[in-house]
Amino acid sequence: MTQTFTKLKSFLKSPYHKESYENIRGKEFFFLLLITFAIVIPYAFILDLAGMDQFDHKLEFLLKKNKWLVAVLAIVIAPLLEEPIYRLHLDFKKSSIWWGLGLSLLLISEVWIPVALLWIWLFFLLYKVNKGEMPNLKYSIFISSVLFGLVHLMNFTDFDYAQYFYWVPFMVGAQCLIGLVLSYVRLNYGMKWGIIFHGVYNAILIIPAVYFYEV
Repeated sequence: MTQTFTKLKSFLKSPYHKESYENIRGKEFFFLLLITFAIVIPYAFILDLAGMDQFDHKLEFLLKKNKWLVAVLAIVIAPLLEEPIYRLHLDFKKSSIWWGLGLSLLLISEVWIPVALLWIWLFFLLYKVNKGEMPNLKYSIFISSVLFGLVHLMNFTDFDYAQYFYWVPFMVGAQCLIGLVLSYVRLNYGMKWGIIFHGVYNAILIIPAVYFYEV
């Protein structure tokens, strides 16, 4: 696991994009999950202690409606949609950027401000690529991860942004971290493995909630 963590840390300090992908080894896949949860779980407990539980989470409401539909949306639909939107463009190809712009239209009804910020970012990348300039990969990874985190504000019901704006960085911190890990997977092993990793991560979180939830 130490080697995997070192590779991840090295990647985030000096990102790169492999020209050809290979399948991720099962051991590295498992260790990346462990590293992610080793940070995310304590982070969640700290937020609860700090009063994060005062905000209503949509998950509980959705579980009451149709808990197995929630599982399908989180494990299958979300990775298939979010990975192309937030990480396909990291190869800086025009077609990838346009795919992100097109698919992002599916999110606009819920969270138009984060989506608008995403559009600004993607159009900026498109402008740079059209001029023949290569965008900075490191900045792109971190900006895309922050935008990925912000879109998850839709998980909270009737959140008052004006009153609780100072909570926003903490509310999306875990998702930003996950976005960085998914960027590592996407640029080292390709979109397929990014989608799979995203789905497995969500499954580990959602399936126990679905299974043990009582209507």
